[in-house]
Amino acid sequence: MFEKLIKCAIISSRILRIIDEKLDREVRPTLNLFIKKPFGFGFSTMARELEKLGVANYINDFTVAGIVGSVRQGKLYKGSLANSGFKVTIFDEVMMLDSKAKKLLLELTEDSSVSRDLQGFVEKSFRVSVEGGEYVVSEGKLKLRIHTSCIFGTASDSYLQDPDVKMLLSRCFCLHIGMDMEEALRLKREGRKIDLDSKTVPEEPVDKVILPEDVNDLMLEKMREDTRVEETEGGYYTRCHDDMIRLSAVHCVARGDSTISEKDVKFALQFYPLHQLGYQGVQISTTGLKILEACRGLSVKELSKKLGIPERTIRYHMQKLLELRLVAKVGNKYYKVSPF
Repeated sequence: MFEKLIKCAIISSRILRIIDEKLDREVRPTLNLFIKKPFGFGFSTMARELEKLGVANYINDFTVAGIVGSVRQGKLYKGSLANSGFKVTIFDEVMMLDSKAKKLLLELTEDSSVSRDLQGFVEKSFRVSVEGGEYVVSEGKLKLRIHTSCIFGTASDSYLQDPDVKMLLSRCFCLHIGMDMEEALRLKREGRKIDLDSKTVPEEPVDKVILPEDVNDLMLEKMREDTRVEETEGGYYTRCHDDMIRLSAVHCVARGDSTISEKDVKFALQFYPLHQLGYQGVQISTTGLKILEACRGLSVKELSKKLGIPERTIRYHMQKLLELRLVAKVGNKYYKVSPF
């Protein structure tokens, strides 16, 4: 499911608009992920692999000028973010950004744009087009509008003490990933890679995806049936609902359609329990997520054979999945819990 979410973020970067017919509004189409990961997780390796495939922009600049760009003597010098159009932008260690750069990310995730004040006066206003966006230079200000989804990663335990990062979390699907010994050894053997089927990623940007009113009502009804976050935290549910819409739109586009249906909502809501657990800061390992994905009426022995994971490891992670109400046991078979 970790890999699925990465793929969803990539596909969402190619969707230009989502129209919610019920409220006659546009929903920001880009899905942003925040991943709290352990050291040695292989995050940067994964980012470089995705960049090689042409679906990601891996950003290593940690200053506003490096990310946005600059203007000197009337000439524009593009920042690293200018390469992110219709791709997912990956920031490996968000806690290394200075405070101004963190505020920049808040602007990016809310408005799909970043801006900075220029030190010198710009005599002439001008615009420069980039893939998936545009630079605007005027009156001592440089602004870049760019269509991108984002993946933020950190291994720091102090991220919740940073007010800007806490605000960033509210705009992301959060995952708190752990890593056990089996996962670490497998990582050393195979590396961290995402199996990306190029057929599911549209070659050209998709103009719009429609969410019909009756399908939206179904989504809201199913969300109400499996609440784990306190019901008094209504702000969380409004953000979560938008993420479920984005995930539905991704599945809709991946199957070649432009109108969200019940099957797309069903796909999205498989992530609903994880979304809530991520908001609550509950950690789950990638091995646990892999087991969860495979829980479709299989026993421990069958899961072990299918996934190539020792039975003792399956049992260890299954216990936590049961405690978190992510799976249900019927006889000796395990099933992934879903609102559908």
